[in-house]
Amino acid sequence: MKANILFIALLLFFSSCSKHDGSDKQAAKNDSTNVADSSSTPTSIEVIKTLTYEQREGKFFYTKYCLVCHGSEGKGDGFNAFNLNPRPKDFTEKQYMQALTDEKLIETVSQGGRGVNKSPSMPSWGGRLSKDEILYVVAYVRTFAADTTNHK
Repeated sequence: MKANILFIALLLFFSSCSKHDGSDKQAAKNDSTNVADSSSTPTSIEVIKTLTYEQREGKFFYTKYCLVCHGSEGKGDGFNAFNLNPRPKDFTEKQYMQALTDEKLIETVSQGGRGVNKSPSMPSWGGRLSKDEILYVVAYVRTFAADTTNHK
């Protein structure tokens, strides 16, 4: 929790210290959590506010544990993805994500790929992450393919 508060404090500090040269708008434009707004492009601070608490927490854990394989935008194109066969799933595929229940995603994160008869390359995070942290990761993963809140 202290790490999360420190991260947010640093983010606020650096965003308030930077010049307004439009670079924060470019960063927000490239952020996968950016929400379409017809009036203007939100700044990076506004983008953070568009996520719920659970999604922001999930983004922290996703970045720490999942990004290396699944990528910053959830497209399965992370740094390590090209070393894996099969490649990590693309969380932006709406049809695929809509077919998955939250329970299935929780089970996959907890038990890893081998535990759910998927790729054995995906580690199980149940021993590292608490149940709440896994729920946060699932909430954040759902943001990659908007309108995929299948809570069966």
